[in-house]
Amino acid sequence: MILKLLSEAQDILGDDKLIVALDSSGETGKAIKERMEGAEKTMKEIREATELFRPVATRGAILYFVVADMALIDPMYQWSLQYFVGLFVLRMQKCEQSEDVHKRIELLIEDITRNVFLGICRGIFEDHKMMFSFMITANILRQDTKITPMEWLFYLRGAEAALGVLEDFEPTPHPDWCEEHVWRTVSVLDGVAAVEGSGCAGLAKDIQANSAEWKSFVTADDMCSRPFPKNWDSKLTWFQRMLVIRSFRENFGNIATRNFVGGELGKLYTESPPFDLIGSYEDSNSCSPIIFVLSAGADPTDQLLRLAKSKGFDERLHMISLGQGQGPKAEAMVAQGVEDGDWVCLQNCHLAGSWMPTLERIQEQMDPDKVAEEYRLWLTSMPSSLFPVPVLQSGIKITNEPPKGLKANMKGSFATLSEEKYESSPKARAYKKLVFATCFFHAVILERRKFGPIGWNIQYEWMDSDREVSIEQVGMYLASQEGIPFETLNYCVAKVNYGGRVTDDKDVRLISAILRGYFREELLDDSFKLTPLDTYYAPPEGTLAETVEYLESLPLDEDPRVFGLHQNALITAQVGQVRDFLATVTSVQPRISSSGTGKSSEEIVTDMAADLLDRIPNLGSKKQAHAKTFEMTESGMVSLGVFFGQERVSFEILHKKVKASLEVLGRAIKGLVVMSSELEDMFNNFLLQKLPKAWAKAAYPCLKPLASWVQDFMDRIGFMNRWLLEGPPMSFWVPCFFFPQGFMTAAMQMHARATKIAIDDLVWVTDVTSTKEPGELTGPASSGVNVHGFFLEGCGWNDADGLAESEMGVLFVSLPVVWLKPTKRSELVADKEINNVFRTSPPGYLCPLYKTSERKGTLSTTGHSTNFVMYAELRTSSSQDHWICRGVALLCMLDT
Repeated sequence: MILKLLSEAQDILGDDKLIVALDSSGETGKAIKERMEGAEKTMKEIREATELFRPVATRGAILYFVVADMALIDPMYQWSLQYFVGLFVLRMQKCEQSEDVHKRIELLIEDITRNVFLGICRGIFEDHKMMFSFMITANILRQDTKITPMEWLFYLRGAEAALGVLEDFEPTPHPDWCEEHVWRTVSVLDGVAAVEGSGCAGLAKDIQANSAEWKSFVTADDMCSRPFPKNWDSKLTWFQRMLVIRSFRENFGNIATRNFVGGELGKLYTESPPFDLIGSYEDSNSCSPIIFVLSAGADPTDQLLRLAKSKGFDERLHMISLGQGQGPKAEAMVAQGVEDGDWVCLQNCHLAGSWMPTLERIQEQMDPDKVAEEYRLWLTSMPSSLFPVPVLQSGIKITNEPPKGLKANMKGSFATLSEEKYESSPKARAYKKLVFATCFFHAVILERRKFGPIGWNIQYEWMDSDREVSIEQVGMYLASQEGIPFETLNYCVAKVNYGGRVTDDKDVRLISAILRGYFREELLDDSFKLTPLDTYYAPPEGTLAETVEYLESLPLDEDPRVFGLHQNALITAQVGQVRDFLATVTSVQPRISSSGTGKSSEEIVTDMAADLLDRIPNLGSKKQAHAKTFEMTESGMVSLGVFFGQERVSFEILHKKVKASLEVLGRAIKGLVVMSSELEDMFNNFLLQKLPKAWAKAAYPCLKPLASWVQDFMDRIGFMNRWLLEGPPMSFWVPCFFFPQGFMTAAMQMHARATKIAIDDLVWVTDVTSTKEPGELTGPASSGVNVHGFFLEGCGWNDADGLAESEMGVLFVSLPVVWLKPTKRSELVADKEINNVFRTSPPGYLCPLYKTSERKGTLSTTGHSTNFVMYAELRTSSSQDHWICRGVALLCMLDT
């Protein structure tokens, strides 16, 4: 405009219109300048406010990624970014206000953290709530550098954290009260802490200087609640204290984790939020389904019916259990509910996997403007990968689990009994005692599951219906027979009602032994105790209310002896829980880098691969075999020679696989060959000290970590080479073999051919000798074979009495050399419970021998688990039922 006026003006000084335009442009420029300065000032204030509130955004990001990682733990743990942002904004609006900006930031961080924790916790299972709390706490502290990279590395890897960080590491001699492997772990913690100068540096030296104080601290049962010796409490953070406790007492790992979370974030984060169905309903809307994530034994129907009644929807709640042919009915029910504003409950969605895409489509097509405001969709499902992720992300999830603990289980059982039912039997005293024993039995077998394989080989899902049917049968038999048919009731309850779900024959034996301890004549005596502890007994005849009152007096924390187990079983269960917890945390971690400390991941794995290639010995050549190894007779090669040849082939396949993959991995890291998915798995597992999947496929069953597995593999190769070059040994290391059952058959066949006795007429009798080590033997067995390398779990051993109670804290004991004697069946007594098993007289304990501590396996054509080797009859002065309930077993190897 100004340029146009200038070009048209004849007299610039006399053109009033031009002069006015120029004055106006000057004022406009001045105004623009002022506005620019104001905008810059505003932008500066925005940047300052952004930086001021950055801690809130950082906390939100930390929380979101922890929530997102939960989907790696269970497929039902899905929350969308939209849901999370909505929750974040809502808490920004509802959080307590403050004029003090710094106070406002503190309030926001605390409020958002608390409400995310509470909101997510209602949709995850009890076993994962502490893990969620821990991951929140650890990630917050790692962001604030209050947990150093080396401390986190030690938490994930334990003693193996020394790899690539501590060169030529060798711990100092361990105190006499501390086991060697524990001391190595503590020394590694000290060493990696010294690299960064963190709080645990100097720990090993102080322990040696103040050995008595540390021994008192470490061996105390209340270690986690005691102050640390000297002034270590003030030196260590909560995380560092957890590392120290877990290094000394692995079984206390979860207790230390709880203390860590409580110490850093507060007690709220160590307690599970109560089940809040009303709160979940109030947070929902007509387009967001409410999803009950179920666990075995849980049924939210009663709670939903009560809520419907309280909201006036008891006549407008429509329920259908999904399954074959129910899809169209469910779809019509949802369409009607959307129109009328009713509630619809679709149960057991996991049973209708093929209909789940339809459910997803229905939810995606929901138009908020066309859906009645009162409409609600309720869904129930067991965890399933088939459940639609969009439905999970848009819905409100609630976990519903049955109460845990023997006391809660017993109270739940008696809550289902009416006074009329309780008083219905003409033999009131016997009926009430047997009903109590049935409920106690039901609680015991369910709660034994928490002890892992020593409790049950397989985790069975018994239901309330099993208990209810058993109580009905008790009433029926008491009413129809003059006496009390204990033998019949034992069979019906243990082997039919409950045993129908039991697939492992050792578990069948166990469930019968447990019930025999309750269903017996002594039960009718008021002084009879159901457990070795005086607290647990069937109360004297009384009313239902009096029985419930007695249940209220039972302790919340149960001693393992209540379940027939030794007190050490609690340590076993705790160690298993700690290892599962750590494995889950590790599974959601990205690959760990060196963080500038020590070697890189590539360097660590390269060094490991090269070291293993050098250490693993070669298998001996068959040409160098001793004359006795493959000895030939008139009828052909001796049976043990044939067995050895078959085992050697298996070892050759594994040996070649290990050697070849180690060579290729080294070249792949250098970029000389393509890093395949198999090699990448191998790389990652080397960092985590786990056995690569490719090796596991070619190997024998083994649960050891990588370093222990390699040493064990080398020991096996050494044994096989000695047998090859020196001939059959005086004692055979049975756990060495891929197929130990084959060794038993081959050895038996050797005896059958030598004595001309039919192999079908022979069985093994086990005689545990007083020889502790195979090197002490002076010659082979006179008949049969000597074997060694077994570990007893669940009990101890002494040469005089045989099986003995375990010493406190001693979970496994090594069994002396065992003489396997071939014996004619006609000289033995057939076992009444186990088919084709024969026993000596007086009988001992028929102890199952397993390859690994997992005990369970797949069912083979022999009718036994693939993990099961044989029964070994061991001397004992106690009853067989006692050791069955103890979960006593022989293992071919330990997990460490």
